[in-house]
Amino acid sequence: MNLFDITKQETEVPSKTIRILVYPNITFSKDLLKDSYIQAIHNQIRLLNQLRDDVYWYLILPEQLEYLAYPNVTQCIMKFPTYPPVMRSHFDTFTFQKMVGPTVDIDLVMSHLPEHTHAITNVLYNATHHIPPVFGYCHWFDLKAVVAWQKGSFLQNVLGLLDYDKCYINTQAQRSMVLDEIEKNTPFGMGDVWEKVANVLDVQYLGVDEKDVVEKPNYNPEKVIVFNHRPDTYKHFDEFMEVMDTVREIRQDFTVWIPLLPKPNRPWVTTEKMSKQEYYKKLHNCYLGFAPQQDYKGWSVATIDGMMNGLPYLMYEDSYYKELHRTGLFFRDNTDAATMITMELGDLDSRNKMADNALKNVKTNLMYKDEIKKMSDYMDDLLLRKSKPVGHDSEKLKVIKKWIRDEGPITKGEIIKRLGWGRGIKWTPYRRALLNDPHIFDVMGPTPTYSWRT
Repeated sequence: MNLFDITKQETEVPSKTIRILVYPNITFSKDLLKDSYIQAIHNQIRLLNQLRDDVYWYLILPEQLEYLAYPNVTQCIMKFPTYPPVMRSHFDTFTFQKMVGPTVDIDLVMSHLPEHTHAITNVLYNATHHIPPVFGYCHWFDLKAVVAWQKGSFLQNVLGLLDYDKCYINTQAQRSMVLDEIEKNTPFGMGDVWEKVANVLDVQYLGVDEKDVVEKPNYNPEKVIVFNHRPDTYKHFDEFMEVMDTVREIRQDFTVWIPLLPKPNRPWVTTEKMSKQEYYKKLHNCYLGFAPQQDYKGWSVATIDGMMNGLPYLMYEDSYYKELHRTGLFFRDNTDAATMITMELGDLDSRNKMADNALKNVKTNLMYKDEIKKMSDYMDDLLLRKSKPVGHDSEKLKVIKKWIRDEGPITKGEIIKRLGWGRGIKWTPYRRALLNDPHIFDVMGPTPTYSWRT
């Protein structure tokens, strides 16, 4: 059973197709559209589609999402535990092996979950015809200073990275935290693990799409302070509430909006939920955003959401926010934050200058298309470096080319069936040799099908 063949395109256009299998990292299962991985992969696919027309995606997901229903995407459903620490330790070998059977082609693996990446390559390389190179993104590391649960998965984080050619990471500050923990961790004290991971980790800023950026700020905003991050310990949410309690004692002419809080925890707090476009509109109408200390030192998508809508932020003074907005407004502690918020609430001109500065920073430094162009070039380079074609003198290759030339379109599954190849014979070098032939093309559709064009 090929679990990928759950949708079909109306037209399948011949192409030198690059097929990418994407393995997810789902941490916000109760509302997938708010999950950072879902937002990241959506933006990556959309922007890559603007750059090129030869990439086909196989997305493993816990459920079908209209949000990701692109014509060059097949969604494949695989269930995951909803509790993140358990999800990171669970790998469904049986379902995964069915997904990557002999009827699909996989040129690259993009893994967003290093903890599962060794299991992914183990199944692909040992139990299938595929030997694709791996790259990806890591949204979270179980660093000792960050995790709130009893047993972390940092060892699996690191061991999985050893199977990557490149793994993108949020910020330079976060990269340094990971390398520091490897250096201090006894099991990694020998060999070249630190050096290998240092070469694998590469910072990619999760910027914004040009179409989502407002033309100008709202210079007459409502007096609403927004905390649009997760109201969790690692986001120092309790400290934020202490700051707002202090400001509230001084002045009462504002409210606080915390969209991810289940219900209000103060009479002057609102927790309105709304569509994404309504969320952006409300951010545009807010007075000031709050960017708290983050133990994880990651890229703050929530802060970017606000700034691209012309909302200025008061940010905790640390390197990861300086990477995001070097000339922003920063606080050092709760007292500092309360004083600065109080002052800004009473000085609209100052607030509006901050808004102009934030929006200019987004337009100048945070356009995601620039990062995606680099990633597109890297994908082509990775295929050239890591996926070597079988030699032109291969007799089997000659036979396969003759079938394609003489018989018309033929699927990869039919080719494997005719050859009688088991999993011990790897198809990947043959696919590369076929697509290197100027006359042979694959289709832009869910089922790899090779055709001859003169």
